[in-house]
Amino acid sequence: FVQYCIQWSSIALVYYDYALTFPLEVKHIWQSRFRFSTILYICCRYALIANVIYLLAIAGLIDGCNVWYKVVGFLSVAGRASVLTIFTARTWAVWARSKPILVSLGSIALACVAMDLVNTWFLHVRAAPHV
Repeated sequence: FVQYCIQWSSIALVYYDYALTFPLEVKHIWQSRFRFSTILYICCRYALIANVIYLLAIAGLIDGCNVWYKVVGFLSVAGRASVLTIFTARTWAVWARSKPILVSLGSIALACVAMDLVNTWFLHVRAAPHV
């Protein structure tokens, strides 16, 4: 029960943030030229909320949801990969485009994404035993 309350409250907080920042998002993201950074932004901003909403929607529904569970899992991987990419790029820029920083953070990010992909590939929903 508490877990669902926390997830619902996090959705409310995210939507509140969206309501506050949507006009600026339209101005600076949606009306500008479409670039790779736009894709990263979309993945960072919307992958997590899609994941949480889906998980709340299927709570208690097990039949036939394994495929969708994996799809949402891969969307989450895309969101986390975007966050890691942006973090690495920003840190690299702050450190005067230091190659060792780029290589070390890039390697860590790739390792995280690779482990995340492997974990997501083996996701499987199991029903609770009926009492």
